[in-house]
Amino acid sequence: MMNGGPMSWTSVRRFLIAVATTTLAAYVCIAVIPARGATGAPSLSTWNIATAPSPTGSWSAVAFGDGQWIALGHGSEVAVSSDGSDWTEYPVPAGSWQTLAYANGEFVALSSVNATVEEMVSTNGTNWTAQSGPAGQWTGLTYGEGLFVAVGSHGQIVTSTNAVQWTQPWYHKNYDLTAVTYGNGQFVATDAAMGATIISTNGLVWHRLLPLIHGVTWGAVAYGNGNFVEFDASGSGYFATSVYGYQWTLHRFAPAQEINDATFGCGTFIAAGQSSGSTNNFFASTSGSTWSASAVPTDATSEWTGVAYGAHRFVAVDSAGDIAWSSYPADCAAAVPSTPQQVSGNMHSGEAWTYMHPSVHAGGARVNSYRVTISNGTVTKQCTAPVYFQPNCIIRGLTNREVYTVTTQAHNRFGYSATTDPEFVIPVASWSFRAVTTAPVIAQSTPVVIQVTGVIANSQGIYPVTTITVHFGARLAYCHPNPFGECLITIANPAVGATSIYATYTGYGRSYVSPTSHVTIEP
Repeated sequence: MMNGGPMSWTSVRRFLIAVATTTLAAYVCIAVIPARGATGAPSLSTWNIATAPSPTGSWSAVAFGDGQWIALGHGSEVAVSSDGSDWTEYPVPAGSWQTLAYANGEFVALSSVNATVEEMVSTNGTNWTAQSGPAGQWTGLTYGEGLFVAVGSHGQIVTSTNAVQWTQPWYHKNYDLTAVTYGNGQFVATDAAMGATIISTNGLVWHRLLPLIHGVTWGAVAYGNGNFVEFDASGSGYFATSVYGYQWTLHRFAPAQEINDATFGCGTFIAAGQSSGSTNNFFASTSGSTWSASAVPTDATSEWTGVAYGAHRFVAVDSAGDIAWSSYPADCAAAVPSTPQQVSGNMHSGEAWTYMHPSVHAGGARVNSYRVTISNGTVTKQCTAPVYFQPNCIIRGLTNREVYTVTTQAHNRFGYSATTDPEFVIPVASWSFRAVTTAPVIAQSTPVVIQVTGVIANSQGIYPVTTITVHFGARLAYCHPNPFGECLITIANPAVGATSIYATYTGYGRSYVSPTSHVTIEP
């Protein structure tokens, strides 16, 4: 109760955030809750050993993106698979590759040691390019809020919007940052030096939370199903859960297990690491608070270093070169995002600037990018839009006055959404209000196609909705412009001779009249 009445959920959340902002030096809840007997935890399906590349590598990271599984390690090979079962090796710049993420249409890997080659990127997973990346010993990499965020073992945090230019918003060398994830509007990073947790809402301003319990060193973190989960790296069996990232509850499962990495997919967390004398290296949970164990598919002493989810399958890698996969039994067909909304944009000379509203439903994992496809039936081009409140990207190299169709899709680690309904777009040399035909001279037997471009949005909404009137000589035609501010109008059976063309509409309380153009109709 507050001010004599009940608080709304929005008020409660704002109050909690305000409290957390002033009490970031301590955790609110430090109860130790055992997780033995893991009631409600799912049973893992069988883990299978994948067809290993030859020669095998020592794998330390795995990721899924754009239909491809990618495994990297401390060497000069990358393993690539379309199904997580059969793998092919390709050469990459030699390095100590320990972090790997996919976003904005590319895979990004950072080095875990200070080396000449600090970063490499790939758009297809097979061909990699070395580039000058941030100097550091990087242990974790994620993407959210339009940012790549990397953490390092010497207390560094760096961010980048494009994986090319990096900035360092946080550096405290007494911390050993081991992992980072994004969810629910929050970045959460883990620390193995003092057991702290580092959080940020934007990747630029970070806050430190003091340890839950002395001696616990966090080595992995994941987000899913409305919860953050972080795991002790020492093998003590401790882990902690949190909804917002700043208020945590401590748990413990048995048998104790070192956890090196964790992921979420198909409504389930999967954690992997190295057992301490038991036969269990994999753990599963739907809530993050109760867990069930699964026997390892290889030697029980294997150290599983990375695990990821994509295309209805979990894939894990270990330091001995093994790759394991497990198809989860749940139906994840609805786990891909819903389609983006309200696709719109502006046209420029040889370019389409596209915007959209995010998907209503993210699916079984957070949306990590949007893809825009434009085609005229002969040439097809694409661009990748990062995750913002209004995702956008630019497609260049188009032909002016050519009619293209544009569709968009949302992507998460389950795959791509269905495409949006096709919308036509017409690049123009100058985005101004004009009405012209596709040719200055047209045979009478051919319908006249009029392109109306450069329509400005009106006061009724962010998209143009006012009816456009096209004056074709003495004839009138009408259209509602598309979200790109354009119309296509067809005039059948035009009269022979020269005909003037112009268009009119009213928007923002102002009347617009296009310049007059002409077309000659020949018999």
